[in-house]
Amino acid sequence: MNELERWATGSSSIVPSREERQHKKAVSNLVRETQFAGLKVDAEAALTGRIMERAVDIDQYRKSLAGGDETLNMVLTRIELGFVDKAQRLQRGFGSEFPS
Repeated sequence: MNELERWATGSSSIVPSREERQHKKAVSNLVRETQFAGLKVDAEAALTGRIMERAVDIDQYRKSLAGGDETLNMVLTRIELGFVDKAQRLQRGFGSEFPS
């Protein structure tokens, strides 16, 4: 048993004291909060991955549409950058506390 597990484990008395019940409840709340924080991180990673995948798809599509025409490429690049900007706003608005 590691130190963290020892801290989380209450006594083994048959009738736990009020303090032991409070401790057990606090530990349960902490476990739930930690699981939820991990879920939020996983959700943000999934959203970030999806945004990156779509950005790659859109970049390749822009290049194929422009077909070497530099003027058309510049116009389409502005549209592509609009997507990237909007995706970044969506990502920031997702609730991330990570710096952008």
